[in-house]
Amino acid sequence: MKDKRNPGAIDYFNRKIRAFDDIYRDDKKGLLSILNRVIRASVRIRFDLAFDILGDLTGRSVLDIGCGSGRYMFKALERNAGYVVGIDAAAGALEQAQKMAEGFNLKDRLKFVESDFMDFSSDRKFDVIFAVGYFDYIFNPLDHLRKMIDLSDGLLFASFPKMWSVFTVTRKMRLALNRCPVRFYTKPRIERFLRELGVGDYELRTVFRDYILIVRK
Repeated sequence: MKDKRNPGAIDYFNRKIRAFDDIYRDDKKGLLSILNRVIRASVRIRFDLAFDILGDLTGRSVLDIGCGSGRYMFKALERNAGYVVGIDAAAGALEQAQKMAEGFNLKDRLKFVESDFMDFSSDRKFDVIFAVGYFDYIFNPLDHLRKMIDLSDGLLFASFPKMWSVFTVTRKMRLALNRCPVRFYTKPRIERFLRELGVGDYELRTVFRDYILIVRK
């Protein structure tokens, strides 16, 4: 099946990337910050979980798919990753990430790519692949997951928003008002993807409103 794109998501993150990045900031105060910590608690929880699992990344290569403002990329560099690539189809998100990257002075270890993931090509595999907050906006997830596993030479860390959550309806409505279609998943559906792809060594954890998929090679 030909991959179907989600231009609504690209437009949404072009407009909203700064507000989304604020979730990671501890210096933000006020009602919106409190609401973010409650409603979007998964964002911080899954971030902490990823780096608790990974530990030191000295010399390892990292690919962040749907990198947004680059928070996973910068944390990987702090953990001494050798080479980090961030890919995103939203130019506004990459512009924000590039501005934030200016303080790192690590251009030889950091690369940004504006592209749809299915159009992305690489002559190398990656030790770590992130796809966090990505499958929320993908219409043909199996093809994307297949390509991620093919590119992985170590660990894939991906999130899938849960179908049955107290926040599902309100999130769907909020994004619909922004003309941004969003997708939700059940655990059996994710497990079916993995069976179809022949993946046996994986973990599927529940983290607040998300399932976290960890695939090791």
